[in-house]
Amino acid sequence: MSAASSSTTDGRRRIRTPGIPSRCWCGVDVTEIISRTNPNPYRRYYRCLFAASQRLENDNHVLKWVDEAFTDEIQQLDYQVRMLEEEVQSLKATIRNEGDIREGPKKMPMIKISGGCVLLTIVLVVGIMMYKK
Repeated sequence: MSAASSSTTDGRRRIRTPGIPSRCWCGVDVTEIISRTNPNPYRRYYRCLFAASQRLENDNHVLKWVDEAFTDEIQQLDYQVRMLEEEVQSLKATIRNEGDIREGPKKMPMIKISGGCVLLTIVLVVGIMMYKK
């Protein structure tokens, strides 16, 4: 596979277009063409319509292999997904922290008093009162 999407043969650097190109730097739309060359037979590429119509070679107009464009696009989407996942985690942590602040300090749990405890307390109070008399 050729690296024609990243450089030209006369030493000039081709302008790198991230992802799937839609316009060339010159403002003209980009089209998809099928290569008919021996090194890249039937390989699809994006090309500036102006450069394609003029049959320009070794120029700085957009020329990018479709498979490379898709790979770039997938990498960009992967990065965006990772950034969104980090943002979601951050928002979840913020929500958890705000929930803790709204609840205020934790209250001591109420001790449940069973009927036997109540009866014992009453007996003790009555016994103490009778003892003091």
